[in-house]
Amino acid sequence: MGRKANHKQPGALPAPDTGLIQALVIASHGRHFMAEDAQGQHWQLYGKGKRREVAVGDSVLLSPSGDCQAWVEQIEPRRNLLYRSDALRSKLFAANLDAVLLVLAVNPPYSPELLGRTWVACRNAGVPLHLIFNKADLLDEQAHEALEDELKEWTLGETPIHFISATEAPGEAIERVQPLVQGKRVLILGQSGMGKSTLINALIPHARAATNTVSEALNAGKHTTTHTQMHRSDEGLCLIDSPGFQAFGLHHLSEQDLLNEFPDIAEPGQRCRFANCRHLKEPDCAVKEGLENGDISEARFELFDLLRNELGSA
Repeated sequence: MGRKANHKQPGALPAPDTGLIQALVIASHGRHFMAEDAQGQHWQLYGKGKRREVAVGDSVLLSPSGDCQAWVEQIEPRRNLLYRSDALRSKLFAANLDAVLLVLAVNPPYSPELLGRTWVACRNAGVPLHLIFNKADLLDEQAHEALEDELKEWTLGETPIHFISATEAPGEAIERVQPLVQGKRVLILGQSGMGKSTLINALIPHARAATNTVSEALNAGKHTTTHTQMHRSDEGLCLIDSPGFQAFGLHHLSEQDLLNEFPDIAEPGQRCRFANCRHLKEPDCAVKEGLENGDISEARFELFDLLRNELGSA
């Protein structure tokens, strides 16, 4: 705690006439948070009520309480916030993002459902999503083409797909990914085993050491199972690493939000006979017709129906 960092934060200055300090939240370990001010000073954060709901990437105003600890007095307005939620709680990934990279792989097999859920969350938050398909060296040409078609179906062809092999060809992987992250604040997501950490360490070699240092400073080491941390390099990279996840709840969405993120279902749904059509057994349903003739993806409709049921609106 309290060590000086090498990266200065533009604009992270003492707030005028308040005695408060502006800082950037750079790490979250369970209920423990760390922020960094313009001088590179690290602060362990405490907050009450809504002021405890900070995310990595937040700009905050702090009131020092001694020994490199501080109270969060204010969370500055966010450009965006990416998070997942179930019926009981929300998990904040990161705020004020320029992009999200979702790392997938053929081995272990990726989850199309988690891909779909992440796509919906990013679209709803207004954050561009890129798919990074790692371990591409394991695919032959036919499998590569089939996989690319599958990924385009899940994302309506809206999401760029980048095939890499971070282990077999790390230099080539860096060349493909670096332009996507250069000069941006980027969250990197992925299930365990997809090669996310390998990619981050290839882009920012000191990332692993930085993670260990922050964990020790927060007294949140081996007993902490979840963490999110920002890593920066002198070359202008700013990557936010979040732990591998196996679930991505979207309970914070309304049914209208959900429809907005499934335009392939919402648009034909306007032509159904009934305004409240559920697209299941109703007659003259344009969505069912689209499913039957292949204009609408069955897999995407199944995900839509699953998410709708989770929202309790079925």
